[in-house]
Amino acid sequence: MLEERYFERRQIREAIAFAEAGGIAVHRNFDAYDGRRSPRGVRMQRPFLHVIGLRPQLEAWGRRSGLRPEWIQPEKRRRVAHYDVFGPFAQTLIDRLRQP
Repeated sequence: MLEERYFERRQIREAIAFAEAGGIAVHRNFDAYDGRRSPRGVRMQRPFLHVIGLRPQLEAWGRRSGLRPEWIQPEKRRRVAHYDVFGPFAQTLIDRLRQP
């Protein structure tokens, strides 16, 4: 079972460290993308999240969540990659993972 944890906007360093250690970090991003089209042609809606992980863990998490591996955004300066998730799917993640 993959450990998931929610991180607020200002906790990006903590989110990346958690993902580099093998977890799945669900990081709240800015909602500035609201209304734009994703590379897949889907209209992006608030809230906007990055789901961050090492590629093997991220692919496994994505499969369980109904996301395709080709939707993963590539690794850049870090060892981790991420999915962009938004709208109702993102809100469901926030509701499930956010600490009360």
